[in-house]
Amino acid sequence: MRLFRADLADIANTRKLNAWLMAVAFAMLFGAGIAALTLSGMVTRNTEQVVNTHEIRSELRTVLGLMRDAEIGQRGFLLTRDAQYLEPYNEARLQIGQRISALERLVPPDSEQAVRISQLRKGAERRLAEVDQTVALGREGRFGEALAVINQDRGKALMDEIREIVDAALEAERAALTANQAEAIASRTWLSASIIGALAATIVLAILSAQLTRRQFASIEQRRSQLALLNEELEARVRDRTRELEMAREMAEAEAGRAEYERGRVELLLREVTHRVGNNLAMVSSLLRMQQAKLDDDGARSALETARGRIQTISTAQRRLRLGDDLQSTRADSLLEAVIADLADAALENNEIAISGHFDPLTVAARDATTLAVVLGELVSNAIKHAFKGRTCGTISVSFVMNDDGVPLLTVEDDGIGFDETEGKSARRSGLGSMIIENLSRQYGGEIRKWKNEAGGMSIHILLPRLQIVDGEKSSEDRG
Repeated sequence: MRLFRADLADIANTRKLNAWLMAVAFAMLFGAGIAALTLSGMVTRNTEQVVNTHEIRSELRTVLGLMRDAEIGQRGFLLTRDAQYLEPYNEARLQIGQRISALERLVPPDSEQAVRISQLRKGAERRLAEVDQTVALGREGRFGEALAVINQDRGKALMDEIREIVDAALEAERAALTANQAEAIASRTWLSASIIGALAATIVLAILSAQLTRRQFASIEQRRSQLALLNEELEARVRDRTRELEMAREMAEAEAGRAEYERGRVELLLREVTHRVGNNLAMVSSLLRMQQAKLDDDGARSALETARGRIQTISTAQRRLRLGDDLQSTRADSLLEAVIADLADAALENNEIAISGHFDPLTVAARDATTLAVVLGELVSNAIKHAFKGRTCGTISVSFVMNDDGVPLLTVEDDGIGFDETEGKSARRSGLGSMIIENLSRQYGGEIRKWKNEAGGMSIHILLPRLQIVDGEKSSEDRG
């Protein structure tokens, strides 16, 4: 490469002087920047302290207001003997401890405010104990004794003590707020000064840069011819490089096409294998049905029917499995809807049992989807077999959603005959279906909850905290 050569002797001394000036300006700019960062951090801390102070004051007033609500509810109940006056008392009773705990988190430990908050908790507990005592007496119908306790003025003394503690804490926070505001004003003043210094240093740098640029303009004309030659050489290199890049792009497109073809072929093979597995399982289910028809033993027929139902559920899951772009995940809602549809068809053969489902559009791993289908099939099959004994009709509701805590929740509810707790425990110990449900659910940290619902039937909720929900995947049915 050709090197630029220019006579810089006439500006050597000026450049040296400018270099020193620029060094000083850079030092000023750097110092102003450091000062601005430091002061900005101080302003942020002061702001956080002010916010913290306001939160503490708000919580203190809230605690005092809740104590008043508890006292008002107590006296309203004792004077009117109407239990509805206990609503503010009950609400305050629940929140006071939480509010004081919030105050303990807001104040620094081992501080005077921490001591005051501790005193406030003890005073509130004593006052609430006195309120609880009188309310308990009133609920027992001993209103005279309750009023006698109130007339002893212990409650008034305790409330006066609580007010003094709250007033002292509020005064301390007011003083802290005043100090923080003064410090914030000082920090903003210094921050403004540092910004002005940074602007001044920037102006100096701009002036020095303008001087150097003006002096260098003289050498530009001498270099234009050399630049023209270099430009021609660079253009030739760019043309050569462009041709090389075009060839590389064409090769990359060809490779991408082959990769897409291979991916499509692999996806097709996976679909075919999955479908064939489902068909084979359906054939096994049909063979079991044929074998069942030839048996005379009711126990054996029932066992074969149960096994056939489980195989049919897995077959349905395999045939309806639609893999996502990663070839490892699938939409759980469409799969579970298919399983429920098959079970509903089977339930309508002998009686009128309606099955409804609600499923969030959640994407899970393919292996997890099959497991969910088996668990759901077991739960619904158990409900069909046992929930409607002696009845020919009923309703089963099924759902798979994310609850308010972001945990997958599988739910099966019916309006059948319910269950006996003793029998339920025995069934969980001995029933194969219950063992399958518990073992498969345990893989995902499953927590199984059962209770008798308002309709008289059974409600089963299974939380699956370790079930991984896949984001951002599209199944083949969404793409197609």
